[in-house]
Amino acid sequence: MKKLLLLFLVIVAMSACSSKSNVEKNDASATLDTAALVQRVTDIYDVAFGQYNDMETHSSAEIGNSLDSMFCTADWNSWVKRVNAFDKKEDSGMGFFEADYWIMGQDWNDLKATDIRVTAMTDSTATVEFNLHNCGNATAVRLEMLLENGAWNIDNFIDVTNDFDWKAGMKEHMNEK
Repeated sequence: MKKLLLLFLVIVAMSACSSKSNVEKNDASATLDTAALVQRVTDIYDVAFGQYNDMETHSSAEIGNSLDSMFCTADWNSWVKRVNAFDKKEDSGMGFFEADYWIMGQDWNDLKATDIRVTAMTDSTATVEFNLHNCGNATAVRLEMLLENGAWNIDNFIDVTNDFDWKAGMKEHMNEK
């Protein structure tokens, strides 16, 4: 009977150790995934800021189109394309894109992204927030991201400071006219 009780306690102890190891592994992999996503956003914005700084060889529209095709979801690109076509057809002046969602403004100088952090993450969606510095001002930005074709891509830009959701704004713009 004592041997059976001892065997039972050993099995329970081993099970507890095994469960703890799995939890630690899951926590570690979540941390690694979060770190990889922060690095992905850092890399995206390094490329973006490099293109803005090299403005002599690119127009603002070319920069946006290039960045969108490299780093945004198919759905985001579809909305941008539809809004641009709609604005071109309507010929209503400036159109929807009065500012640039990559830099949260019309002008740029001394671009940088700081305090990049993942605030929510599942297997296929994530929310990343950071401070975008441009022309001496900091804007709080939230990116809604999707895992698409094996890479984390931007599905929406939200200017938290000025309470503007770019994708919702595009949808509203299309329904207003």
